[in-house]
Amino acid sequence: MAARHRCRLDLSGGSLPIAIDTLDSLYAQHLAGKIRILAVSGKKRVSFAPSLPTFREAGMKIDADGWNTFFAPSSMPQAKVQLMASAIREVMQDPGLKKAADALYITPVVSTAAETAQMLKAYRQQWEPVVRRSGFAP
Repeated sequence: MAARHRCRLDLSGGSLPIAIDTLDSLYAQHLAGKIRILAVSGKKRVSFAPSLPTFREAGMKIDADGWNTFFAPSSMPQAKVQLMASAIREVMQDPGLKKAADALYITPVVSTAAETAQMLKAYRQQWEPVVRRSGFAP
């Protein structure tokens, strides 16, 4: 059994007193009353769960948005990069995708390559010191 699935079972079964996981993986259990989500890690409250405070609102100095992005080899021709970026932006605006994302408790965000690069840089600056202090080495 996957570790994350086991963690969710242990949490909802009461043998694990607390856990940190992605909101989309725990929110259904929260709605069903099996667990209680104490806070979300983003900088602002989540639109589909406005009653959940952020960690900062709960008194902890934590901001950590989860995200996914598309990557391609640096050797990919720019014309193909632009074509793919345009297709991704178009798909991300589709009402059907929005509805499916809502059902999965995720919030799609569309950004440019420059915005994504800036976000990655900020993410590294935020978490690199934490990883170094942890002693983790790739």
